[in-house]
Amino acid sequence: MSDVFEKCDEFWSRMGKIAGDMMEPLRDTFFRRFPITNCLPNFMKDGKEYLQVSTNDYLGLATHPDVISAGVEVAKINGLGTPLGARPLTGNTDLHVELEEKLSKFRMTESSLVYNLGLSAMSGTIACLVGRKERIFVDAYAHSCVHDGARLCKGEASWFAHNDMNDLEEQLKACPDNVAKMIAVDGVYGMSGDLAPLDKLVELKKKYNARLFVDDAHGTGVLGENGRGTCELFGVEHEVDIHGGTFAKSFGTFGGYVCGPQNVLRFVRHVSPGFMLTKALPAAIVASTIKSLELMQQLPERRMRLWENINVLRSGLRAAGFNIGNPEGAVTSIFTRGVTALHAVKMLDEEHQIIVNPVMYPAVPYGTSIVRMTPSALHTPEQMQQLIDALLAVDKKIPLLEGNHAAAHRAVGASSTVSPQTTPN
Repeated sequence: MSDVFEKCDEFWSRMGKIAGDMMEPLRDTFFRRFPITNCLPNFMKDGKEYLQVSTNDYLGLATHPDVISAGVEVAKINGLGTPLGARPLTGNTDLHVELEEKLSKFRMTESSLVYNLGLSAMSGTIACLVGRKERIFVDAYAHSCVHDGARLCKGEASWFAHNDMNDLEEQLKACPDNVAKMIAVDGVYGMSGDLAPLDKLVELKKKYNARLFVDDAHGTGVLGENGRGTCELFGVEHEVDIHGGTFAKSFGTFGGYVCGPQNVLRFVRHVSPGFMLTKALPAAIVASTIKSLELMQQLPERRMRLWENINVLRSGLRAAGFNIGNPEGAVTSIFTRGVTALHAVKMLDEEHQIIVNPVMYPAVPYGTSIVRMTPSALHTPEQMQQLIDALLAVDKKIPLLEGNHAAAHRAVGASSTVSPQTTPN
């Protein structure tokens, strides 16, 4: 390869072999245009009312009046983008410190660190914690930001088959005792909706003297008696060394964070480029996030409504014959072959005015695709049934059910190749 652009042509050539003549119209499905308030259950687009089951605003807090008001009041006085400066310079405000203190209390950790991106929080923290002659072990299906951190670190990185504790233990066993180790996983995997077996991971981390990093972006606000996520659900909150997450899901705002031991996060605060060398999260966003964190704890009924919708959707899909795997978070996916998911999403959009997400390679294994659905607390059981009925109607025109089981098997089985997936949010 003599031209750095050649890889671009090769990528689209490979995608074209999967999509065939539908390449151009299907490519446009990835970049559909939506109203700015795209997280509401219903919105108007092109003069038509649509049902959306595609954003990660799980608790419906993005449009909560109190969350909006908190940000607006700060923006009115201080401007939209302020403070202008990185946190170590002029970007550290009382609001940032307040959010970090409240996150620490929520997570029951000594300290917290707020980044302006979830990606930076995960990749930046991992990259600076795993140093030379140290080792990190990453689940093959972890989010891309976790993989990025592993690739950027100065230590050695390896990947274990998705949720395969035997594979992980074999790798840990082969690593010398005197090598510092970290295990990095998602709490809830964003494509399949299944959970990391945190109880077993804690056992392995203790057995092999490793640290455990959990990105619980999709679990926070959704799982656990108090909504503290996957770690609370498994009862291992105090056994997890670093808790990571994003504000762009259940919080309904923007940015990311890590929680953990004070001395460790003081170190990260001083050496992570993703924290040190970027502008502070705008104060208006910070104020809204503080309010959404409060509401997350004050409104458990929203989590209950979310799960009512999730259960209606999953029971209906299973009764209809769809193989949705074993999701336990808020994400529900239908596995299909080739680009069938793109066809299905396009038909749901154009013929049924329903918005769900298509997921294609490289986010999932080559030759498979996913119809990905994420209900929220603002939806109703009736809307979940509307989605199920529409999927059955689509299935009559394209073979969703026909390829469903084979694609699901391939997607799960592909993890044995230990090839990390590029997973969007």
